[in-house]
Amino acid sequence: MNLNNHITDSEWQVMRVLWDKTTCSAAEMIKTLEDITHWSPTTIKTFLSRLAAKNLVGFEKQGKKFIYFPKLSERECVISEMKAILNRVYGGKLNLESGHFQFFGMNNDSLLRRLDNHLEKSFVRISKDYDYHPNEKQIVYLYPNQNRLHSALGLQSGPQWIRAGWEWDILHICPEADFTDITIESAIEHVWIQRVIHDINPSVPYWLLQGIATYESNWLSSQRFDEAMARVCKTIAPTTIIDLAKQYDLFRYQDGYELTYTVVKFIITEFGMKSLNQYLRSPQNFNAIFLIDELMFWKKWVIFVQTHYTKAN
Repeated sequence: MNLNNHITDSEWQVMRVLWDKTTCSAAEMIKTLEDITHWSPTTIKTFLSRLAAKNLVGFEKQGKKFIYFPKLSERECVISEMKAILNRVYGGKLNLESGHFQFFGMNNDSLLRRLDNHLEKSFVRISKDYDYHPNEKQIVYLYPNQNRLHSALGLQSGPQWIRAGWEWDILHICPEADFTDITIESAIEHVWIQRVIHDINPSVPYWLLQGIATYESNWLSSQRFDEAMARVCKTIAPTTIIDLAKQYDLFRYQDGYELTYTVVKFIITEFGMKSLNQYLRSPQNFNAIFLIDELMFWKKWVIFVQTHYTKAN
């Protein structure tokens, strides 16, 4: 959806009827809206024509009547509106644009070019490995400070370690000075890959979303990873991953990034990249993808971790 195709308040009411009914004739639309809005039939037909001109509504002729249907989901329209609002907040100024990314917010030319080069290189790999082909360019916002980023993400008292995120299908990133333990390139790549994985499968388990993003962005230091493995080696079990919290703060406290990294590494090593792709798209289908049941899968993962990442006592 083009950011210039703003939906008016009245047009939202028409769209909501179409999303509720999936398909709707003009007569049905008029009957539904007349009692709510007291609009005339001519007014309602005008709104339908405007939405069709904006490429938000499609129609086909069945006999003597036209059947209307939404061409975009409610989520797609809401996200597009949010992007338009954020563009207005930043004055709509596009600071840098490349083949697959657009940068708004703070205009730090050298940093933006570094981030863009890193993301474009990652795009080549990720689009090939995960068969990912987006319909539009990814928007990235660079904030002047961490407080502004937390505010945008709805984290008024967010922890200091949150310096990047994605919301409304937009990537949000702090200034480089806030990154001391990892690079800003790794951070933006991590949240972008989360966005990609969610785009591929909106119902992806939280642990798998984080695991693939952590593995592909490769931001874990060897020291942090080894320390985490030392903590979990004595308690790791087939249910460990399933029991991980879905809240970002508890997930981190449970060494979730390190643990889920090992699952992705296990799948690629033992079953191949094709199996990871299949599992991402169908995470309940263990038997068909891995030729073993779910319990056996997790038992094999435990053995893999104990063999490769823990030291014998």
